[in-house]
Amino acid sequence: MSFFSRELYQDIALEWKGSGSAYLICLLALCSIPGVLRIQRDISEFLNTAAPRIVSQMPAIRINKGTVEIDRPVPYFIKDERTGKPFIIIDTTGRINTLKDYAASVLLTKTKIMLKNGEIETKTYDLSEIDNIVIERRHVYEMMDVIDQWFWVFYYPVALGFSFLYYLIEVIIFAALGRIYSARSDGSLRFGAFMRLAAVSITPSAILASFFVIAGIHIPLWWLLSFFISAGYVFFAISAVSDINGNHAL
Repeated sequence: MSFFSRELYQDIALEWKGSGSAYLICLLALCSIPGVLRIQRDISEFLNTAAPRIVSQMPAIRINKGTVEIDRPVPYFIKDERTGKPFIIIDTTGRINTLKDYAASVLLTKTKIMLKNGEIETKTYDLSEIDNIVIERRHVYEMMDVIDQWFWVFYYPVALGFSFLYYLIEVIIFAALGRIYSARSDGSLRFGAFMRLAAVSITPSAILASFFVIAGIHIPLWWLLSFFISAGYVFFAISAVSDINGNHAL
């Protein structure tokens, strides 16, 4: 009904209580499910297809008092079998100390690990704090199984939390704009009513976003388009409330 019902928005303004935060988090808890399941599916596909081809090339790695040792000649290259290009480089000799001239995403040196973040940025982590650890293929496979089964359990609340924070800020902005707009007319609505109206006005764009995820449809700049869709519904809601005869102190 949030897509079309003026009566719904009138009821929200006149009869509902609170700020609409409970409604918002329930809405996002439902609408986040398709996105979480889609990411879980993509991760599972990677872990069951591409990842084993990489892990099968992995040597046993031991880090003893911050120093890396492997059971293979170095430098050692773990390659992407589809392209033949190195994906991970392990070199404890010091001959390779940067990813600048390589397509690889990871470089493990004698005392550091470097991770390529994009085309330019590389993050370096010191291994000196690691006292004694041995990483073998079976350990990686076990970790992959855990991620494959339980990733969504950890990711869902994190995704929901960030989504709720983002939309709560959006609701506050819409409520403030709606309050300013309404003040020029009768100014009868309190800020809490505008919060409720804004929370429900987000429903159409949230539902559409979930539908696009399920259907596998990518909309360029959807975040911006959804903002304007929600803004349009906010003013649709305010217009519906202003149709009510008489002023109500809410």
